[in-house]
Formats: sequence, structure tokens, C-alpha cells
Amino acid sequence: MMDNFIDKKMPRAILITLLIMAPLFSLDEQSRLPELYLCITIYILLQYFRDFIFKLNLDNRKGLFFLVGQLVLLSMIISLDQSFISQVFLLILIGEMVYHHTLNYSIPFAVAAYLFFVAGKWIAFGFPPLSTMSFIIPRITEFLVVFVFSYLVKISMYQKRQLEKAYDKMKTASLKLEENIIMQERKRFAREMHDSIGHSFFTSLIGLNAVKTLIPQDPNEAQQLLKQVYQNLESGLHEVRKSVRELQGNHFFIDFQNAVEALLEEMKQQTDVDIHVEMNVAEGWLSPRQEIVIYRALQEGLTNGLRHGKASLFSFRLSVVDDTLQFSLSDNGRGSKNIEQELGFGLIAMKERVEEIGGKIIFQSNNTRLGGIDILIELPKDKNVHKIRSVG
Repeated sequence: MMDNFIDKKMPRAILITLLIMAPLFSLDEQSRLPELYLCITIYILLQYFRDFIFKLNLDNRKGLFFLVGQLVLLSMIISLDQSFISQVFLLILIGEMVYHHTLNYSIPFAVAAYLFFVAGKWIAFGFPPLSTMSFIIPRITEFLVVFVFSYLVKISMYQKRQLEKAYDKMKTASLKLEENIIMQERKRFAREMHDSIGHSFFTSLIGLNAVKTLIPQDPNEAQQLLKQVYQNLESGLHEVRKSVRELQGNHFFIDFQNAVEALLEEMKQQTDVDIHVEMNVAEGWLSPRQEIVIYRALQEGLTNGLRHGKASLFSFRLSVVDDTLQFSLSDNGRGSKNIEQELGFGLIAMKERVEEIGGKIIFQSNNTRLGGIDILIELPKDKNVHKIRSVG
């Protein structure tokens, strides 16, 4: 939103400001009004052609030279203007310079702009004694305020872009993690098919061939061998059903704790945030559906705190208290005055997923652990959960 305003709407806002300020020069007594308005017209036309015709990129060297050229022209306007309206033009130009270039260029530019301003006013007022020009000195504070404000806006935009890049990297890493886990689960399932079911079917085929040979020679022996083949096939069918049930229940997690740790590690590496983690969940406590809900809640909570809250510190806790799973995620981000009334799509989806499996979720923005947002989730024990793999 802010990027769009700076890049697209700001040039229009600056041009409108210049056009509004232009008629105000005639309200003061000006000894050289025609020359003044000629220079002002040229300056505004340059601004228009720069932003809307040539669409000049002010971040590069050409943009730097163009800003310096505008400063030279503006110094002529200041030397003709016997009011202080031209100072507004100068402050806008300083703001553009600070936003688009480094301090190595913007500081000398701002100093030169102030010196041009002082010299221009001295010329405009007819070279009065320097002692009478002392009223200009306090105006340096206006230059400093504009300079600092423009620099803070620049830093804020840079941090916002870095956070967006970090979010995109984390999202990509998360998708890759899910894809890798899915592939690992498929490989594990294929190995089980090959090792257990394949072996069972192969030995059964050998047994059936032996039965076919024994039937005319020893029917009783053939019947006993046929029973063994039947038991072997029945065992193989049991393994098939067991593997299918496990595959349906596990979704894409082989190990829930490893998946969570991988997500947290990716988050730390991609964004340089600090995450304090406490996990204490007994083996087999979580059902596969609960694992998905907790994983998605953690993923969305981290993303939300990073992207919207600009958090740099998280605290994640997952434990079981009195047969209730307790999830807690806190951040030190900007927070919200009333988080319950400002839920975005991701947090709404998180709430719906928790409530669908009989859980409770609370979003806190007041008196939080780290000063940002607290996400608290409680899930009851799933009585139908199977101890398929270890958790935390």
C-alpha cells in the first residue's frame, strides 16, 4: 500500500502541491514577478516531464543529475522570490533526494540546498547587512525535520520490502518442506509395499506352484500347504489395510516434531528472528488432524507476526495440561488495539480449523507476554488417536 503511494501517487501529489503554491507568489510584493514566474513555470514543466513523460528513475545516476539541476534552477527562483514560498519547493526537493539516494549524496545535497536558500534570500532582499539576516538561521530546523522524516520513511519502506522478501522466502521454503515430506511418505509407503506385501505375495505364488505339483501326488500335503498360503495371503491383506489406514490418517507428516522444528529453523534462517521454543507432548498424544491444525496455526501465526506486526522475537509453547493440549504463540510486534475485530483471512481460517475439531482459540492484544499478539489454543484429547509415531 505504502509502496504504491510512494511510487505512483507521490509524483502526482508533488505536482499538485507545486501548482497550488505557484499562484501564492503573487500575493507578496515581488519586484521581479515576471522573471520569477518564468522560472517557476520552467521548474514545474521540468517536474511534469520528469515524472510523467520521461518517467525518470530518480534512483540512478541520471536521476541524481536531474535533481542537482533542479536545485540549481530552484536557487535562481529563491534569489528572485521575496517571500518564503519557494522554500516549500526546496523542502520537497530535499525529501525526494533523501528518499532516492544514500546519505553520502543526500547530506551534501541538503547542506548545499540550505546554503543556496540563505544566499538566495540575501540576493532577493537586496543584499542587506548580514546582521539583519539572522531570522533565516532558525529555519534550518525545517530543513532538518524534512530530512529526518524523509530518511525515516525510506528506512521504513526498506524494512517493509525486506520483510516481504523474507515472507516470500519462508512461504517458498514451507511449500518445499511440505513437498519433501510428501515425497518421503510416498517412499516409506512404497518400501512397506515392497518389503512386507511384496514378500508375502511372492512366497504365496511359490506355495501355489508347490500345491499344484502336490495335488496328484499327495493331496493331504497339498491341502496343508494351501492353508499356509491362505494364511500368508491373509497376513498380506492385513498389511495392506494397515498401511492404507496409516497413510490416510497421517496426511503428509512422518514425524510431527521434525516438521515443526524444520518450519521454525527455516523461519530463523530466512528472517533472522529469534524464536524461543518449549515442546512437551507425550508420544502418540496428537491425532493426525490435530497435528495439521497445530502446524498451520504455528505457520500462520509466525507469518502474521512477521508480515503485519514486524516482530523480531517469538515465543512458542506446546504442552499437555490435564488432558488438554495447550498452544501458545507470542510475538513482540506492533500488536493491535482490538485484534478480535481486525482478523484477516489467515487468522479467521485458523479459528475455523481449531473450532472444527472442538478446540478453543483466543487472540490477545492487551497485556501480552512480549508486547505484541498472543495466540492461545486449547484442544481436547482425541479418544480415537492411534500411537503411530512419536511426538515431541
